[in-house]
Amino acid sequence: MPRLVALLVAVLIVLLGAMTCLPLLREKAVQNRVRMQMEDELRAELGKTRELEAQIARIKSDTTVVEKLAREKFGLGRAGEVIFKFRDPTPGPSQSAPSSQATPRPGR
Repeated sequence: MPRLVALLVAVLIVLLGAMTCLPLLREKAVQNRVRMQMEDELRAELGKTRELEAQIARIKSDTTVVEKLAREKFGLGRAGEVIFKFRDPTPGPSQSAPSSQATPRPGR
């Protein structure tokens, strides 16, 4: 009889321990997944940072890069150059096609 009581007490202790530990183990697994995702995001951001730092270094050291950016992004040119800008002949989704009807002018 005392062995049976000792066995039941041992089983009860094991069950209580398992019930206490399982939620903690689940939470630990969730935390590990979140940590891994954050580490992946950090690696991606560090790669972007390295690319941007390299681009800054090129801009600071190479005048042709600066000139290319000035031409492409800002439409600038050298003194005496004539810059031609062409519009896209097809209207985009936010643009409407010109109306074929004349719009009345006030006062006429």
